[in-house]
Parts: sequence; structure tokens; C-alpha cells
Amino acid sequence: MRLTIVGNTVIDLVFPDVSRLPTWPRHTEFTSKNLVLLKRPPVVTLGGNGANAAFVAASCGAEVTLVTQLGRDALGTLATGWLRQAGCRVVPADLADASAVNVTAANTTHARATFFYPGLRPRLTGVTPPGGRGALLVCGWPHPPMAEMARRFRLLDAAGGLTALDTGPLLGPVWTLAELRPVLSSLRLLLSNEFELKAITRARTLALAVRRMRGYFAGDLVVKRGAAGALWYPAHEELASEWPAARVSVVSTIGAGDAFNGALLAQLCRGAGFPVALRFANRVAGQAVSSRQGVLGVRGKIRIPTRRGPSA
Repeated sequence: MRLTIVGNTVIDLVFPDVSRLPTWPRHTEFTSKNLVLLKRPPVVTLGGNGANAAFVAASCGAEVTLVTQLGRDALGTLATGWLRQAGCRVVPADLADASAVNVTAANTTHARATFFYPGLRPRLTGVTPPGGRGALLVCGWPHPPMAEMARRFRLLDAAGGLTALDTGPLLGPVWTLAELRPVLSSLRLLLSNEFELKAITRARTLALAVRRMRGYFAGDLVVKRGAAGALWYPAHEELASEWPAARVSVVSTIGAGDAFNGALLAQLCRGAGFPVALRFANRVAGQAVSSRQGVLGVRGKIRIPTRRGPSA
């Protein structure tokens, strides 16, 4: 099954092990107070929820098309090159003068301070896979308009395809369940984390969030929990099975959830069942967080499991 991913492409510029952030002076001079000297060089790598997931999915052997926004600049060329090296077909939904950029300073406990230029919102024009069947993942901020997502999911679902949505990140007004209803009615897989799910459902606990979500959504629900792994709520169920994260030495948490998404969808497109796909996704996410290059570091390390059936 072919996989189409609609989401943002970003160049990440990461400054690791930053001890403090500079302060704003009352003058324009270059001084020690508004300067932070780095002991390690910055990392330039691929970012963006859509690009990260597409790079990983293609590296996992999936036939991937990424519909995204790109800039007519060196950063857009750099991102496109990385994606094509992984075997990903890139379809620019929009061409802007500048690419999206994320500049992050992270300390030794992986707390972040970030500057983000999001670029243009990706569109869903022409994203239906050839023949009308396949898999479609929409992810990243800003998401396409709700009406566009609902229409594309409805068409693909009617053709027997796999429809998937990642709710994060929540950077603007938080969706309500009523707003999401048109999308959820044709959705087969919802990906979220605990914070996002509770925010969307206006619930204080995860159990209540799942109960409220089940009033609108009957498909498979996967809740990503970082170092705690993932929870899988099979279609129509409110009880989850736990899938532990891989034990790794964490270098950076940036891109972990996207790597999980790409690996999970790649396995589902191969016909694997959720148990196989979830174990594989956790392992690939672990490879991403243990790499200084983020998702770029997983290529060449991935061992695709032998397909033994949908519940292996």
C-alpha cells in the first residue's frame, strides 16, 4: 500500500547543551551578557512533522509521497535532497521564498527554547494515491483546513484506504471534538500524545479523555508517551495495551514522535498488524532519540521485521 504524508518540512538548527539563554541588553553592543559560547557545534538536520515521518517511512521501505511546503532557497534544496536520498517522492504543495526554520537551544536535560518560522500551510490538492486507494497521514502544524482534511479522508476511506491523523503539535487554538467530528467520522487511525488528547477533549485524566473521544471516534487510537512508550486502544475499545519504549541513551528527543509515526505507518502499509508495527515504531523512535542527527541518524540502522502475519 502506498503512503502519502501531508505535513510540514523544516530545517532544524539545534544548539545542544546550552547552559543559559542570553539576556536582552539596553544597548546594541556585542558583550558577554548577550552572548552564549557553545562547547559543541550546532546540529543542522531535517525537521518538520511531515518530513520527519516521510523520511523514516521511506527509510523503512515504504513507497512514500510527501506533500509539503518548500522554499526556493538553499534550505529547501537541502531538505529535498535528504528526502530524496531516503527514496521519498516530494511534491511541493506550495513554493515560497523561504523555507520553514526551527532554531532550538536545548540544555542537558533536553528542555528546549525554540524560534520557529512555520512557512506556508500545506494543501491537500492532488494527494489521493493513484487508483484512489492507499494510506494518507496528515500531520504537523499548521494542519490543512478542517474541511479539506474531512473531504480527503472521506474519499480515501470510501475507496478502502487507511486514513490517519496526528493531532500535534498544539500551537494555535485547540480543536474541539465538535470541530473534529467531520474528520473523525472517516478516520481509521488517530495518533496523539496524552497532553494533546486531554486538551482536545477538555479532560483532566487520560481515561476520561479516551471515553470522550470514543463518543466521536471508533477507530484505532495510539497515544504516544515518550520514554514510557505508547498505548494502543484498538478500534471501539477503551482499554489499552502498553507498548514500552526502547531503552536507549537519549541524545535529543526532537523528532521522536515523528519517527514513531513514519515507522508505524510503514509497517501498517506492508500489511503488518498493530503489535508488530508498534514494537517496530518504538524501536525506530529509540534510534532517533539516540542519534545526534535526529531522524537522519536512523537510516542504515533500521532492521525491517519479517512479515509473519497481522498479529505476529
